[in-house]
Amino acid sequence: MKICTRKLMTVTEMKTKALFDKNVILIPVMVLGITVIMKLVYSAMLDGKEIPPMLLGVILNLGLTMNITMTGTVVTSTLLAQEKEKHTLRTLMTSSVSGVEFFLGSMIPPLAEIMLVNIILIPLSGISFAAINLGMYVLATLLASLTSCILGMLVGIFARSQMSAGTLTTPLILVFMLVPTFASIVPSIQKVSRFLYTGVIAEMASAYASGKTFHMSALHMIVLAGEILLAFLLFLLCYKKNGYEKE
Repeated sequence: MKICTRKLMTVTEMKTKALFDKNVILIPVMVLGITVIMKLVYSAMLDGKEIPPMLLGVILNLGLTMNITMTGTVVTSTLLAQEKEKHTLRTLMTSSVSGVEFFLGSMIPPLAEIMLVNIILIPLSGISFAAINLGMYVLATLLASLTSCILGMLVGIFARSQMSAGTLTTPLILVFMLVPTFASIVPSIQKVSRFLYTGVIAEMASAYASGKTFHMSALHMIVLAGEILLAFLLFLLCYKKNGYEKE
């Protein structure tokens, strides 16, 4: 299927403007705010002493998993539900805009926003850029963020309103954010976390905070690539089943 750049840019511009809606822009701002608060709390608990690597890993892990899961799922699902509420989604789907153009245009703005926040979280958490393989960091967080965005689009298909979109994303947030967060404390949870895309991100954050080199293992790649593929196939199936694909 050929992609028209002009149509893609039109959808992308429309979605970029929607990111500045007050109900949407607050999510990445909240993620940054909570990360700063966590760092201040740990610093206060240690009477201003240097925060140990383990706690820096917790801060970065929480910030990343919050951003990737919450911004990824909530923003994309809310924007899609917003289109349905305004009755513009069906109009777009029956116009000259193809499903692929709409999908890519809807993914690019929130994905760019998530990646920007992911980079900001490094110094914000107290970890030096020198301690991180930036290429590996960007690759891993990009794949994880992409999965969340697709899951958000999937939720948006079923959501009848922006409010219901928020409700439907709650189970996803609880699983993909809380499981990796508590994996370092509860060994049984760690076994589950290894097979979640956010679990891979948590391992990476802990490694960099400890000054170790993070190596992307075969399992890590299978988890990241496999869950993207699974999420995309589910989205494609539900997208066609709900009649948005033009014949």
